[in-house]
Amino acid sequence: MPVDGSGAGSGDLEILVEGGRVTSSVRSLGGQRFRAAFTPHQALPHRVDIKFNGETVPGSPWHVSIMPPLEGAGAVSVLGESTRLVPAHRPAVFEIVCNSPSIAGTPPDVRVTAPGGKRVAKGQPRVTTARPGVWRVEFVPTEVGTHLIEVEAGGEKLPCGPLVAKVYDAGLIQVADVAGGVVGQPVQFRVDASQAGEGQLEISINEGEVPNHVQVVGGGRCLVSFTPDQAKPHLIDIKFNGETVRGCPFVCTVTDTSRVTLSLSHLELIPVNQPSSFHMGVAGGGAAELAVAVRGPVGELPVKVTGGIHSGFTAEFTPVQVGAHQITVDYNGRPVQGTPFIAKAFDSNKVTVGTVAKGTVGRPVTFSVDASEAGEGNLEITISARGMNIPTQVHPQGNARFAVSFVPIEACDHVVNVAFNKRPVVGCPLIVGVGGGGTGPTVTLPGPGPIHKPSTLLVNHPGRLEDIEVNVEGHRRYVY
Repeated sequence: MPVDGSGAGSGDLEILVEGGRVTSSVRSLGGQRFRAAFTPHQALPHRVDIKFNGETVPGSPWHVSIMPPLEGAGAVSVLGESTRLVPAHRPAVFEIVCNSPSIAGTPPDVRVTAPGGKRVAKGQPRVTTARPGVWRVEFVPTEVGTHLIEVEAGGEKLPCGPLVAKVYDAGLIQVADVAGGVVGQPVQFRVDASQAGEGQLEISINEGEVPNHVQVVGGGRCLVSFTPDQAKPHLIDIKFNGETVRGCPFVCTVTDTSRVTLSLSHLELIPVNQPSSFHMGVAGGGAAELAVAVRGPVGELPVKVTGGIHSGFTAEFTPVQVGAHQITVDYNGRPVQGTPFIAKAFDSNKVTVGTVAKGTVGRPVTFSVDASEAGEGNLEITISARGMNIPTQVHPQGNARFAVSFVPIEACDHVVNVAFNKRPVVGCPLIVGVGGGGTGPTVTLPGPGPIHKPSTLLVNHPGRLEDIEVNVEGHRRYVY
C-alpha cells in the first residue's frame, strides 16, 4: 500500500502489522513517498498501525481483510511478491507454500541461477521449515544483477514462473566532485550508480530543506545540482533503495563571496618595476580567509597583504615583466566575483624613437617610433614650435611600429614629445632644428619715389614678423 509523506517534512515512518507479529517492509520511492507491504499467513483481518515521528497518522489503525486461498490454486505458491530488490551480501528470503497435503512435508527443489548463467555457490540455497506447509528459501547473493530462483515441489512448479531477485549493492555507488559552493550560484556533483544494480536513488540536501535537480546522463550516471541561499555547510545525503550510500553525509562548504569587495579597475595598465596595489573589504566582519595570487608571464609573483578584517586589506605586488598578469582572490577557498582579473604590465622605457634629422620649412620631416617591446597601452606623439602644437601624421607599420611625419612652417627649433601610457619615453623631448631653405629672405624695392608720399618694399621671409628688423637711412636714420 502506498504512503505519501511528502507534505509532512522529514522524519521516521513506523508501520506495525498485528502489533509487530506479522513482518512488514517499507520501500522508499523518493520524495518522502513509500510503499509498505506485509505477507499475511492467516485468513483473518489484520490491524495496520502507522506512526510518523512517534505520532499516530490520522486514520490509523486500518483493518485489512484477508481472503483464504482460492480453490484450484496451484499446489505450490509464493508468499509476497515474486520479484524483489535484494541487497548483495545479505540473505535473500522467499517463503514457499505447499498447498497440497501430499507435498507439504517434502522440501521443494530450489535452483538459483546468477546473472552470468552459473549456479550459486555450493550449499546454497538453504531450504528450511518456516511453519507447517511453508518452506523458507534463503541464499546470500554476491553478484549484482538478476538472479532466477526456480522452485519445484512434487513435480509442480510455481504458476508465476521463476522467482526474481534483483540484487543491488549500494556500496558500489560513487559520488564525485563534491566541492565548496557560493551563495546564489549552482553547485554540482556527480553520482555514478552504473555498477550498483537496479534501484531507486534518493538525494536530499540539508534534510530536504534545499531543493535539488537530478539530470540523468545515461548508463546509471546522473548530475545533481542545487543552489544554496545561505553561507553554511550543506549536508548531502544519498540513499539507494533506502540504504545510505557509503561516505554520507557529504559536506559542501558554502561561502558568501559577495561579502568581499575589490577595487581593481585602476590596474588595467600597470608599469613594470613599480609597486601596484589594490584594496579588499570584507563586509560584516567575522572570520575571513583571503588568498591572493598574482601570476605573471613566467610564474607567480610575491604578494604582500596587509591590514585587518575591520579596516580592510591591501595587496601589493611589483610586476617585473611586460605582459598580462592574472590576479585571483579567493574567499574561504572560493573565487571572489570579479576575479580572475587581468592587469597588463607595460614598460615605457622599451619605446624607442628613431633619429630625427634637421628639417626645412615646408618640407616633411619623418621619423620612426617602435613600441613593440613595451606592452599594451596608448602612444601619444606631439610636435610643437614656439609653444604651439603643429599637425602630425602617424602611420601604423604593424606590430606596434609607427612612422611619424610633420611639415614645419617656421624656421625654428621644433620640440618632439613621445609618451607611453602618459609616461615620457626615454630621450624625450627631442629638439629638431628647422631652417628656412637655401635662398634665405629676399627684399623687393619699387625704385625711386616722390617725397612726402608713402614708399613700400616687399620682404619675403618664412619666419615670424617679430624676427624682421627694417632700417631706412636717408638724411636721417629711422628705425621701425
